[in-house]
Amino acid sequence: MLLLVFGVAGYLWYTHPAEVRGIVRLIESRVAPCAQPVTYSIGEVDSQFGISKAKLVVDLKEAESIWEKPSDKNLFEYKESGGSVTVNLVYDERQAATDKLRAAGMQIDRSTASYDALKRQYDTLTARVEKEQSQYQSAIAAYKRDEASYNAQVQQANRSGGAKPAEYQRLQAQKAALEQQFANIKVLEGKFNADVDTLNALATTLNQLIVQLNINVDQYNRTGASAGEFEEGLYSMVRGIETIDIYEYSDHTQLVRVLAHEMGHALGLEHVADSKAIMYKINQGKSLAATKADEAELDRVCSSGLLSRI
Repeated sequence: MLLLVFGVAGYLWYTHPAEVRGIVRLIESRVAPCAQPVTYSIGEVDSQFGISKAKLVVDLKEAESIWEKPSDKNLFEYKESGGSVTVNLVYDERQAATDKLRAAGMQIDRSTASYDALKRQYDTLTARVEKEQSQYQSAIAAYKRDEASYNAQVQQANRSGGAKPAEYQRLQAQKAALEQQFANIKVLEGKFNADVDTLNALATTLNQLIVQLNINVDQYNRTGASAGEFEEGLYSMVRGIETIDIYEYSDHTQLVRVLAHEMGHALGLEHVADSKAIMYKINQGKSLAATKADEAELDRVCSSGLLSRI
């Protein structure tokens, strides 16, 4: 029987090493939490974030220290490969919206004041986009009318054996005017599309704030503005495989805080009520240090193992 158990264990370790490592770590964390460091490695880092793997390692170690300093314990350990937790940077509409608004000079924080300011910008830009759309459509209609008139005159001249010199000069002037009209339309189109992109980014960010701040308003329904949950990061364990996916951050401080938050979840920490804490449900604090609420939650988890009850 013992040989059978070891045989099955060996087979599973060979065929599903990541799942087995996750299950072993889960058992260890239940028996003696914080006794062994959580090992982690870096998986996929989308190049659109503009951050190197080496820089991300530095940021992860800074996030580690947020929990290790107050506990005076080695809680995390980076491994080049084969860590229990895989950290990924996943680029989607959340980070795209943040990048777009930052390029437009719009500052964002996770507060109702930020929501109100962005809502005003959204309303102003909506009115401008509607005006631009009307101008663009009018310009297109005028161009099509003038183009149809020009083509009809050219066809008439061709049927008459060709345009006379004076008529030819007039048609050439009309052709040049049409080319200028088309160039002006392309300028209008470029400005309109750029403003629509910014409007979509604002809608995505406003939807994110609505969910995070639990604001009782309808979400914004625009192309590119997905509704639903808007986590900046997410720790998950599926069939023993642990991952930390980071979706969005606006600066170095916010990145380190969201890394520390998800690493806290990997330790077993839950959300706390202090809005400035690392483990608060919204990443709206500015400090890279654990608060008293964070430390209390860490103490709770690290003293909650089965061995502590014996």
